[in-house]
Amino acid sequence: MRKYILPCAGYDRPGGEVTRAAAERLAKNRDDVVIGSMGALFTERPGEMRNYRTSDVFCLDGCGTDCATELVHARGRDNATSISIPEIAGSVEDFEDKVRLTVDVILKELDKSTPKTSSTATVEPSREIEYIEEKFDKFTLKVAKGLKYSDNDFWVRVEGEHVRIGASDFLQQMTSDVHFVELAEPETHVDMFDDAGMMESIKIMVEIIIPVSGTIVESNVLLEDSPEFINESPYDTGWLYLIKPDDIDELELLRDASDYMTYALAKAQKEIGKKVE
Repeated sequence: MRKYILPCAGYDRPGGEVTRAAAERLAKNRDDVVIGSMGALFTERPGEMRNYRTSDVFCLDGCGTDCATELVHARGRDNATSISIPEIAGSVEDFEDKVRLTVDVILKELDKSTPKTSSTATVEPSREIEYIEEKFDKFTLKVAKGLKYSDNDFWVRVEGEHVRIGASDFLQQMTSDVHFVELAEPETHVDMFDDAGMMESIKIMVEIIIPVSGTIVESNVLLEDSPEFINESPYDTGWLYLIKPDDIDELELLRDASDYMTYALAKAQKEIGKKVE
């Protein structure tokens, strides 16, 4: 079962910052963790309530008001696990030490609710990614090695019987600061080059063009509250979908990293030329 971790609402306060940082660190390293949103839970947003009702719930309270726990109780979950930052890290001065201690405590609570046979019982290290890098104009383009790329600038990574997809570094740079993402629901079937959702910045709206046919297994719910992950970590935390492909051989129609870099540089040249004109 998924773990729904709800940081408190005091993001501008030391305790609130710790709860958010700890939740993000866990979500980055565990596939079974979903970060909740106080605002979305308060307004009972459908997607948020689905995650909330189908997960084990963990409340991270940054101060004595226990706002996360109180909201969860108001939404009918008296069996949620509450973790108080003042109690476990109140005497610790260093921010990183507070976050590290909080993560350790949460992990112990997560393991209590996770069967010993579960493959997600421990935190995996962040993915090591090797890049091809090229400088162009004032930009540095980064293309992750070992992936496949579409001409629409989305990447595909094979992960067992599934593939993970996301936006390339080139696409996120051309889009600029992403402030809103709309994703399709899990169990949606998509054909190769269908559009399934969108991402939006101040300057442009970009349709998400699926580079392989299949069924969406998971959408990156982190992007609902943190769409900036697409800009900050396009090949890792900012992924878009996990898909069970219909035909893995479709990937042969896509570009490898070296070929895509050549393509992206030519496309960047064209885009810069348009701006100059």
